[in-house]
Amino acid sequence: MPDLCTYNDAALSPTRCALSLMKTTFNLIFWSLTGLGSAILLVLTAAFLYLNPQIPDTRSFSEVALKAPLRIYSDDGLLIQEFGERLTPVTFDEIPPLFIKALLDTEDKRFFEHGGIDLVTLVNASWQLVRNRGAIRTGASTITMQLVKNISGDTEVRFLRKFKEMLLALKIERELSKEEILTLYLNIIPFGKHAFGIQAAANTYYGKDVNQLSLAQQAMLAGIPQAPEAGNPINGPRRAITRRNLVLTRMREQGSISQPQYEEAFQSPITAQVYVRNVELPALYAAEMVRKHLLQEYGRNAYNQGMIAHTTLSSQMQQAAEAAVNKKLLEYDRRHGYRGPEYRRIQGTDEFLAAPEYGYPENWSRTLTEMSTFGHQHPGIVTRVEETEISVLTQDLEEISINWDGLRWARPYIDVNRRGPSPKTATEIVGPGDVIRYEESADGTVRLGQHPNIQGAIVALDPYDGAIKAIVGGFDFNARQFNHATQARRQPGSNFKPFYYTGAIENGLTAASIYNDAPLVLPGGEQEETYRPKNSGDVFHGNIRLREALYRSINLVSIRVILDYGPQNAIDYVSRFGFDTSNFPKDLQLAFGGGTIALTPLEVATGYATFANGGFKVTPYLIRELDSINSEVIFQANPEAACTENCNGLNQAKRIVEPRVAHIMNTMLSDAISRGTGTKAMRSLKRGDLRGKTGTTNDADIWFSGFTPDLVATSWAGFSNNSPVGNREWGSTTPIETWIEFMETALPPESESSQLARPDGMVSVKIDPTTGLRTDPADPKGIFEIFREESVPPELESRNHSEDSSITQDIF
Repeated sequence: MPDLCTYNDAALSPTRCALSLMKTTFNLIFWSLTGLGSAILLVLTAAFLYLNPQIPDTRSFSEVALKAPLRIYSDDGLLIQEFGERLTPVTFDEIPPLFIKALLDTEDKRFFEHGGIDLVTLVNASWQLVRNRGAIRTGASTITMQLVKNISGDTEVRFLRKFKEMLLALKIERELSKEEILTLYLNIIPFGKHAFGIQAAANTYYGKDVNQLSLAQQAMLAGIPQAPEAGNPINGPRRAITRRNLVLTRMREQGSISQPQYEEAFQSPITAQVYVRNVELPALYAAEMVRKHLLQEYGRNAYNQGMIAHTTLSSQMQQAAEAAVNKKLLEYDRRHGYRGPEYRRIQGTDEFLAAPEYGYPENWSRTLTEMSTFGHQHPGIVTRVEETEISVLTQDLEEISINWDGLRWARPYIDVNRRGPSPKTATEIVGPGDVIRYEESADGTVRLGQHPNIQGAIVALDPYDGAIKAIVGGFDFNARQFNHATQARRQPGSNFKPFYYTGAIENGLTAASIYNDAPLVLPGGEQEETYRPKNSGDVFHGNIRLREALYRSINLVSIRVILDYGPQNAIDYVSRFGFDTSNFPKDLQLAFGGGTIALTPLEVATGYATFANGGFKVTPYLIRELDSINSEVIFQANPEAACTENCNGLNQAKRIVEPRVAHIMNTMLSDAISRGTGTKAMRSLKRGDLRGKTGTTNDADIWFSGFTPDLVATSWAGFSNNSPVGNREWGSTTPIETWIEFMETALPPESESSQLARPDGMVSVKIDPTTGLRTDPADPKGIFEIFREESVPPELESRNHSEDSSITQDIF
């Protein structure tokens, strides 16, 4: 083998030999590195040329739509409900500087120095990748790269994905400032528990805004994004506190906090819990109506596109409606008696009574934990019963006392019409171990409670354009998610009479038309049986004016009106009010609002709005405007308005009732309040602008609809299974009392209320109330009645006094 240090057969000196070897080695290394660098450059260039067309424009990242929940607000700006992920955007100035340090010290300490890629971290991560034989132990992602990953949604660990992140990070850094990148990042990253963004996280875990958090709390939140679900303080408290302490350590090492600050925060316990969304106006029936509508219109995206639904609800009216329904259903329930405990002497009672010093049985605490509070009726377990007092264990495992004043009402329920005798002692009502309900008043008084079986609803509209101002569909939405205001189709009873009375007057009758209120026998069905309709109380009044028949709600007169007018004519006319008449009976059931007539409280209230606005058909609506935090206005309501002059481009509603007829009906419905079945409203509210009508159907549905020109509301009560409400319950009990309770708050003072102008073409003349005919102006028994000018009874001297000319309509 030849010597490596020979050249042209001449031996080289040792020094020259060493230099030659060094040069050869250097050239080898140089060209190897150059080749490797060229190869890497070629690979990177090829990767760039391959991936660059696939990388989206940076504008899609700078203009990203925030993943925010659907928020629903009242007309006066109170939050009603949120649906979907929780997000509240913040600006850079609203982010606490200490939180920024907590995040950057842990995740990206050279964030304000690099251009999107931290080369130091990248080289370190690459070396660990080689040393660990391909196992990824630490990441090299900067905040900018993490922003790309969160927006793209691609979480798979792949080198191509990582390289795309780097390219996009470089592009984003050229388009956005560091402050903009950090703000966007902190508004979209997930923090677990459906919270996105730092503000939503602070609200969710601490019930505060981020600028109100302590150092320990900020450090806790800064550590969550690494594992939002498994590492949040609720799902993984041990992992979360370990991560928090790491954040604090990094902050101390970087000089962001002092040693005393570090020690205090390090020793702090976990204070996080899940805080419910800050609902300012609980209106769950209305919220569900909006949610269903938007879900139908926009699909599941309605929950995460930051939609903001501005409703027509008045917070004052909604709160009044919720309170009125709750209060009056409870009053109905109490006057019908106590149905007893929900459970009697549950498991563990004997053990507790034998040895109370050992504490409450496990089954007791488990039972209370699993029960819910509905309509302020709290669950409790009786622990002690004395003669006139009981002790009750609450869900907080504290004992409260209920004295005899809170127990004496509990006469035992027998059936809807009967109660047992008044109790003399508490032992007649409950026993130890019984699961009961109790209620607390504002002054701290505790009473025995009971969850009502009866349901109720109230809906209030602005008659001018149909805006829904308040709506309650039951005793408690959480107990039953059925909206009786919009879903319960029930027989309206006498609440329906004004609609076809209006048609009959428009067809030629007057408020002074005389009908005979006398017994009536009608043919029956195939068995040739007879039908004998009757009035409430079996009282007959003989000849009676149409006006009085309506405000007294005389059924036999209503039958005669339908017979005279014609059932089909009546059906055709009432369809103007928006009712679906396809299943209405074409017989005398129309007169009672019974048979197959089925209307919701919302439909009835909409019909009464026509009387309140002077004869126009309006359509109820709940969403006034829909916009988004990510876009401009999506939807703007354009309701039809009851406008007659100076409409200024408004969408004018269709007139469906002749204005003079509407005025006459309003005066008749005013009489129903001042001297008819609705007098309770007049006595309670003491104002002269009220109109309305009660309704009762087969003891199963009870109604009241009433209005002023400013507001119309319909109240209903009944059982979901159509069972009777009791023979002492009418539209003039629970429904009108609910309406009164609501209107006391909802109505403006009478001096400030609107007034409908009296239409032209109307005449007021004195008539004989027994005949409906015109009488001498000096007749002391005469009364004034209003007529359309073409329907005024003839003058005395020109009237034919023969019996044939009488306008009395005695058709039987």
